[in-house]
Amino acid sequence: MKIFNLKGSMKSEFKPDFDFFEVFEKHEYYVSRMLSGSKSGYVQAHPDNLVIFNGNIVIEKHGKIWYGDIDVTLDEEKLQVIANELCRDLYILSEHDARFENVSAGMKYWKEKARAVIKYQK
Repeated sequence: MKIFNLKGSMKSEFKPDFDFFEVFEKHEYYVSRMLSGSKSGYVQAHPDNLVIFNGNIVIEKHGKIWYGDIDVTLDEEKLQVIANELCRDLYILSEHDARFENVSAGMKYWKEKARAVIKYQK
């Protein structure tokens, strides 16, 4: 059996900021989370929910701070607490709107593409 060392060989556009991660994790909202092993099954079980698989959360003056599956309908209260703790609006985007060729698109583009926005409430 041949063993491969992949450390450092997997390139990603995402540069984690552990200060942001700590806030999400404190509220049990873990980066790269998966809602279900079956996307279609999850959507069938929650037909009225706004669900974004492989979603991204971006904020002003930083960019992407989180990625994973998001059920905006079920998670809205928790996301509101996170937005308030960060003192920032959370822009929730689909996978392709904040990755690949759009990773450096910038806030103007991301605001236009946001599927949901959780506004910071003072």
